[in-house]
Amino acid sequence: MAHVPYDQGSHLSRTKDQRWEYALYFVLIFAISLPPAVVRMVVPRKGQARRFFVTEAWAMAQEVTPRIFSV
Repeated sequence: MAHVPYDQGSHLSRTKDQRWEYALYFVLIFAISLPPAVVRMVVPRKGQARRFFVTEAWAMAQEVTPRIFSV
């Protein structure tokens, strides 16, 4: 009789959990990034082009979220 591990299907559920957790963190960081992005759009730094605030906040969230999960 072959030994079958009890948690054989847990890999799929673990991956799903990680995706939900990543999405949750991404949304929270995106929401927190919106106010500074609006300020950067209204008052850009010297030599920097204006960017739409949603694009700026999205870029910030894309930069920060993977850093959290790499720890």
